[in-house]
Amino acid sequence: MKTPTIRTATLADLKTIQEFNHALCKKEHEEYDPTINPDYPFSPEGEAYFRSKIESEDSLALIAEIDGKPVGYLVGEILPSEDYRTPIKMAEVENMYIETGLQGQGIGSQLNEIFEDWCKKHDVKIIKYVASAENIQAIGFYKKRGAKELNVTLEKQLV
Repeated sequence: MKTPTIRTATLADLKTIQEFNHALCKKEHEEYDPTINPDYPFSPEGEAYFRSKIESEDSLALIAEIDGKPVGYLVGEILPSEDYRTPIKMAEVENMYIETGLQGQGIGSQLNEIFEDWCKKHDVKIIKYVASAENIQAIGFYKKRGAKELNVTLEKQLV
């Protein structure tokens, strides 16, 4: 595999990010959580969300490319302080996707390293990751990068 190039996304990448997020939401919907709306990225709310992540100084949207072809992305942001915690600057990797067939080849690690460097420059002390509880691959990826389980969210569906 050729070494990917990682760059900051621009508004010209909006549709690419929406398409990658659609693939991510579809996978999450089919494998982990049927309440995830795979069409969210193309909704007015989804488009506004991704547009704001590309344009905001408190967010970072990255594109991974091989030979000029997008193969993945990461979106993260600096979080507002949580009232119940000692004030500390936190950020979150909100969503990330690498094309099927290219996962496990270091692209996600490169995206995360660049996000971590960006966080350090912004005096962030903690990075938060959220993954579906059954997504063992994603949980393992984040644990390998030094993350640990802190909270567990449980949901009960009422019929």
